[in-house]
Amino acid sequence: MIVTECTSCDEERAGGASFCEACGRKLAETSEPTSEPEPPAAKKDCARCGAAGSVGDDGYCEECGMMAGRSRDHLEADGGPSGAAVSDRGRRHHRNEDAMWLAVGVEAADVVVCDGVSASFDPDAASDIAVRAAGELLAGARHPDEPLPGDDGNPDQTAELEGLERPLGALGLAGAVSHAIAGAAAAVASLAHTGDPRRAAANPACTIIAAAVRGPHVGYGWVGDSRIYWLGPDGPAQQLTEDDSWAAHVISLGVDPVTAMNDPKAHAITAWLGADAGPVAPRVRSFTAAEPGHLVLCSDGLWNYLPDAAEFGSVVRDCLDTANSLLGATRALVAYANAAGGGDNITVALIPVRPVEPKTPDPETTELP
Repeated sequence: MIVTECTSCDEERAGGASFCEACGRKLAETSEPTSEPEPPAAKKDCARCGAAGSVGDDGYCEECGMMAGRSRDHLEADGGPSGAAVSDRGRRHHRNEDAMWLAVGVEAADVVVCDGVSASFDPDAASDIAVRAAGELLAGARHPDEPLPGDDGNPDQTAELEGLERPLGALGLAGAVSHAIAGAAAAVASLAHTGDPRRAAANPACTIIAAAVRGPHVGYGWVGDSRIYWLGPDGPAQQLTEDDSWAAHVISLGVDPVTAMNDPKAHAITAWLGADAGPVAPRVRSFTAAEPGHLVLCSDGLWNYLPDAAEFGSVVRDCLDTANSLLGATRALVAYANAAGGGDNITVALIPVRPVEPKTPDPETTELP
């Protein structure tokens, strides 16, 4: 468009005018300034295969050919030698309703895995708020072998600890996990009264497993049917949790396990986090590792394909042996579930646990009798 500009008073008028209406002087024609074209938006990284800048305008990855989807479709947490976790949408669900939390420190790790209940409304919101609430509460769990405040002999400080029992080994961690799960339960229940009004009719809900590792001490707990396993240096894996499910309940009453697991009601959970869950009573346990091993936390998107603990342990050990890192082994387990069908969201965490090495006496300082 051509506009006319007065060189005397800088007034602009529409095209066609010969004189400025403000000062009466003759107008000069000038082209309307044009803005610089915006540079094209940078391409996004593919959340599924990890290729940088590979997602085209159509939403598909130019490397793997898959729909890139949401960033939550594939998440990874790399804690180096202290732990790793991966969560993936799988092949059949349109979104990832699992969530995970991993925090690591020196000889310490906190990990939470939650699986949204698909029959509820906004299950992805439930799992997300649950892992955040529990993870933040676990951060306060103390190493059982650390001295409590006041143990330095200061009478003013020790007086404040009167009547306080020192946690015995890993037992204190079990209490911390129970507290964290209770906090997660309250957070999920609060969702029914916020946001979309449909939440009140179908309360957001999820399962939870959580563990706190401090040196050789492990505290863990659960509500629902996500699982925690212990894998020692050899032998089969040991399932540490007991499913809160219809199948587990009837098996405990004597029903044949194969018959129970093949029933359509097999995976119906009997405990969960949510406003309609009633009083939540997490089951918590603890142990102190006598030998090195790994904690494996996973949603049913993995263990459904490996329900037998011995077979589960064999696959996990193979992944640990062939991968060059904990993250690589965790990715391999997710890939295993996807190759087996990927019928559900898949979340896996691997946490190494090392026993305390016995101290050997220094021959130069050993007192002789």
